Amino acid sequence: MSQVVVLGGAGGIGSAVVRALLAEGRRVAVVDVAPPPPELADIPWIRDDATDPAVIGAAFDALDGVTGLVHCLLGEHRAPLAEQTPDALRRVLDIGAVSALEPLRQLVTRAGGRPCAAVLVSSIHAGLAWGGQAPYAMAKAALEALGRAAAVEFGPRGLRCNVVRPGFVMVPRNAHRWKDAATREALRKVQPLGELGRPEDVARVIAFLLGDQARFVSGETITVDGAMTAVLPEPGSPGVGGLGSLGGD
Repeated sequence: MSQVVVLGGAGGIGSAVVRALLAEGRRVAVVDVAPPPPELADIPWIRDDATDPAVIGAAFDALDGVTGLVHCLLGEHRAPLAEQTPDALRRVLDIGAVSALEPLRQLVTRAGGRPCAAVLVSSIHAGLAWGGQAPYAMAKAALEALGRAAAVEFGPRGLRCNVVRPGFVMVPRNAHRWKDAATREALRKVQPLGELGRPEDVARVIAFLLGDQARFVSGETITVDGAMTAVLPEPGSPGVGGLGSLGGD
């Protein structure tokens, strides 16, 4: 039976990942500073700082033979570049990217040469710019670079590592946008599929990448955004209702 540690399992995408893995019969342990929702109260849930190596070790110890890892942590410091500070940047980078290194190393070490898989959750912000969110975008871009490096350097030790890059997804942290009728309609109009992404859309891709059907997929960054970032942003682009914000995944 596949056993997976999920870092950041209380968030919108993170909790959807946990549910998707449980539905497939996998065992899951979660690390998050937030408490578990009632329906997930029976699984190993470590309510602590996922950037602490000792906490990561406890999560791996909660399962018997971890073969998978999902990194779904994020940090933010929303402010214009003119107001950003080096300390703020470092903190966001530590949470959003640096924190993935130790669990990746632990996964490979504990697997002992057996096949294992990791998925790092990035964002379309890694390849775009949106005012006031430079630290978040920097962290996600760094996370993607780490994912490629892990696939290359840890591949000979049995690790497959991939990155999933969600677009705008209807999660609680951006509910103020998709619950507002006018904003939701504006966002829908810049989606070629004509609808907004849901956490489950991302979770299903992550579950696939952790499974045996993806046994030869590694070192990839897979965008899950309904073709939102594939659109040429020019007025009158066929198939698109108009221009709008790409921010707020």
